[in-house]
Amino acid sequence: MSDSRRQLGMLAIIVGLGLAALPPAPLWVVLAGITLATAVGLPLAVASSKRAATVLLPVAVVVISVVGAWAPYARATGGGELRDRTHDGGVLVTREAASMTLRAENPYVERFDDVLPASWARVQGATGEQVGNPVADHEPYLPASFLAQVPFVVVADGFGVEWDPRILGWLALVITVVVLARRPGPAFARLGAVAAVGNAFTITYLAWGTNDAFAVCCFVLALALASGRRPNPGWAGVALAVAISCKFLFLVAVPPLLVVVLAGAGWEGVRRWWTAPAVLAVTCMPYLLWSPRDFVDDVLWFNLGRTKPLMPTSGLGLPAVAPGAFQGLVLGAVTMLGVVVAFLVVPALARRARSLAWVGPLTSLGLLGLLVPARTFQVNYLVLIVASAATGWWLVSDRSADPAT
Repeated sequence: MSDSRRQLGMLAIIVGLGLAALPPAPLWVVLAGITLATAVGLPLAVASSKRAATVLLPVAVVVISVVGAWAPYARATGGGELRDRTHDGGVLVTREAASMTLRAENPYVERFDDVLPASWARVQGATGEQVGNPVADHEPYLPASFLAQVPFVVVADGFGVEWDPRILGWLALVITVVVLARRPGPAFARLGAVAAVGNAFTITYLAWGTNDAFAVCCFVLALALASGRRPNPGWAGVALAVAISCKFLFLVAVPPLLVVVLAGAGWEGVRRWWTAPAVLAVTCMPYLLWSPRDFVDDVLWFNLGRTKPLMPTSGLGLPAVAPGAFQGLVLGAVTMLGVVVAFLVVPALARRARSLAWVGPLTSLGLLGLLVPARTFQVNYLVLIVASAATGWWLVSDRSADPAT
């Protein structure tokens, strides 16, 4: 088996592990099938035809860009309750947090009851359990997630319209797939990377209004900016900081990234990523100093499932799938095993790989390690798991794509 085929096999296993966690609902079975067909099957099908892959690559970019714009628009302007058209955290809370910033208010202290419609007053999990919506009293994202929206809110207010944070998520998606399409490498591999980022889960939850699409696009864009023909770790660090700000879970990407950069360029290479901690520090410190207890409660304890009320389970994760077996000491042991995978096994694999291309798939593996034992494994996190693995397509060399060699 060639190195390229072995690498693609590993990539498929990681993506498959993420898809295997799906609940047995027809919708997600369809999304999984579409994702595997477009992000793995289609690129491999045209691998032996450079012309076909070259033609399909810009088509994929256009289709993802168009569908990525249409789906959120259709959802936002569709009928039914506001709950069905606007996500609570990624749209309502994020937009209000940006508006609070303009009013010199602290989103980590204030409540969001006024912007949550009655249909979002309570949330229901897979078991039918209903609780008061935790985001009514919590801003669960780090400051850069809503500070990035502030300029757009200002412009929208100036035109007398309401800003929708999904637009910025769509812009990030378009920029990311264009950057991936223009990278060096065989056309079919670039097609795979584009389709993996713009997969069915990404489009679905971009339309729904979660910020997962924005977060994962910033993460993949960070890896793309740090590699290729003209590496730019400075801007890559900014993108990584925004990704972490939107999804605290992306901290799991830091150990393998640090190991790879150290192995390739030493501490001087790490220092070139100074913008990542700088952006996080500059955006977080004012709020931490403003109200330390509220800030820690919202962005740390909330995301660790240590606040009340707890977000109901989505039905994913071992405690939800087999609650009788995975509790107490057993669940604790499995959770520790997941932590070992995320923070010991993944960096060890990164040390062997020594490639930024592997940071994406290894981040997917680390995310699975943390999420599979967690009752807080939400379905939309599959966007992060699947799309992060897109950089695995960079492992395919130009030589492997040329049938004449």
